[in-house]
Amino acid sequence: MRISIENFSNEIFYEIFDYLDGCDIYKAFSNLNYHFYQLLNSSLLLYKIKFDFESDDLFLNNYQHMKSINPHQIFSLNLSSELYIDKFLLSFKIDSSLDHLQSIYLRNIQPDTLLILLKNCI
Repeated sequence: MRISIENFSNEIFYEIFDYLDGCDIYKAFSNLNYHFYQLLNSSLLLYKIKFDFESDDLFLNNYQHMKSINPHQIFSLNLSSELYIDKFLLSFKIDSSLDHLQSIYLRNIQPDTLLILLKNCI
């Protein structure tokens, strides 16, 4: 008897995805088939996004995938690369469309950048 990964319940995938980075989930599953397309765009799936890159190529690649994610599905943002916090915040607006956002982790953020971010959140 063959068992296909597609036969797993959505709840199992949500449990697995809870341990993975949102951009990695999107890269790995977004172009497989319609079932995974629906799964990735379900309001039940909330993404944890982590940016901790040391190269422009990695940053740009993940940023492109992140832009494909519905903002209503973003649960947390972790920006731990000092080099890319400003770049990320300049190109990604943190506003009320992120209605499920529960946490933002910013490592070594510059005071001016933090002020701009806080003003945008008001």
